[in-house]
Amino acid sequence: MIKKIILLSLFSLLIVNTIQGQKLKRYDDLLLFKDALTQQPIIIINDSLIYKGKQLIPFKHTEYPDKINEYLPFEIGKKTYLVHQACGPVLEFRNDSIVRIDHSFLQKNQFYPVPFTYNNEIYLFGGYGLFTYKNIITRYDFKSGGWNQVQTHGKRLPEPRSVAYSLQDSTTLYVFGGKTNDNNNIPKFKAVQPELWKLDLPTMTWSYVSQYNPDILTPFENKIQYKDKLYLLEGFITEINFTQKTANKFSFKEYEVLKKHFMIGDTIYGIFSSSDERYYFKKTTIKDLKGNFISSVPFFIAPSVTSLDYTTMGWIGVTLLGLLAIGYKKGIIPFKRPFKGIVYDSQKDLFLYKRKVIRHFEENEKKMLYFLLINNNQFVSLNQLNELFENPAQPQTASAIIKRREQAINGLLTKVSKLTGIPENKLQLEQKNTEDKRLKDLLLLPKLLKKV
Repeated sequence: MIKKIILLSLFSLLIVNTIQGQKLKRYDDLLLFKDALTQQPIIIINDSLIYKGKQLIPFKHTEYPDKINEYLPFEIGKKTYLVHQACGPVLEFRNDSIVRIDHSFLQKNQFYPVPFTYNNEIYLFGGYGLFTYKNIITRYDFKSGGWNQVQTHGKRLPEPRSVAYSLQDSTTLYVFGGKTNDNNNIPKFKAVQPELWKLDLPTMTWSYVSQYNPDILTPFENKIQYKDKLYLLEGFITEINFTQKTANKFSFKEYEVLKKHFMIGDTIYGIFSSSDERYYFKKTTIKDLKGNFISSVPFFIAPSVTSLDYTTMGWIGVTLLGLLAIGYKKGIIPFKRPFKGIVYDSQKDLFLYKRKVIRHFEENEKKMLYFLLINNNQFVSLNQLNELFENPAQPQTASAIIKRREQAINGLLTKVSKLTGIPENKLQLEQKNTEDKRLKDLLLLPKLLKKV
């Protein structure tokens, strides 16, 4: 009873006009959102206690997967929805109860996406799941209770990512930052390219805006959007001004960590944590959080090319193409097509295709590749290939050696064919042995291997 009285008095700080909040014991599982119908703050603690404004109310709900703090709040008109951050379950806060309204399932396919709404519909961009980062957009269908992927357009798309930054106005969503797959170190991830992207919401068309300054970002910021500014709170307050294209840094008046929040006008209703890891509730403003101004740097510079620049660039391009054509014709510049085969990096002992590491060759298939690199683009006898699979310390029958050789050749040709799109019958050439016409020689992977 005493705990409930303490919590009740503390949460009332979200309603009254005080700035300083009292402290209480830290709770790990918290969800804070605004009831769209009443505009009152709702807080749910440990899936058991629920406060509406300063009133403790019964926690009434239908069954839902996972913990409630794994859900993202959405406000559409006078209704409040909670969507699982990995996509799937959708709940509605209705008549002081949580009601599940979807016919989906816990997909676990879009952890940490960019959530947004448009035309009274719920969307998720990106996220992580099933060992991959995503650059898809999914939309919840209120009629069917399921999710559908949205068709997007654009000359190219942003990198797949999760935990990205975003800012939205009425018809545009800006996206930047986040993490994505590191194909050279699969268990790890890497930062995405420092590119600012714009999604035109009426047409769902992506367009690249410009590069931005990645040095102002770290992976841990809490994000607050207010009008055309995005505020990043982590150690300092970084104000990204999308109109002026600048990033301004401020200190905190008093350092605080923002855990959960929502905005009403310019007021932040938030759950904060102090340096001694105690949670407390209060309402404040960006102005009240800001301390001293520290510095200002450009955030991004939109490309600006005049018509004169286009004309000049065009003439330069035409001139260069003409010179290259003359050089090729006279043999001054040798024409060299880009290599489209498998490259062996001898320093790292890695096989690559289109600069990506190939990891699915088996040991016997690698033996074949090493042998072919030594005898590159040469016909070899079957006896030479058999020697690769002999083991003097453990003699075996000729049929066992031939079987192992054929398995290695067939496996190698199948994988290279799938990788390059070249039919298997074009990856193996045959001719009669020059010394014994009864035997045949093979040329495997013609012009498809290179050592660097």
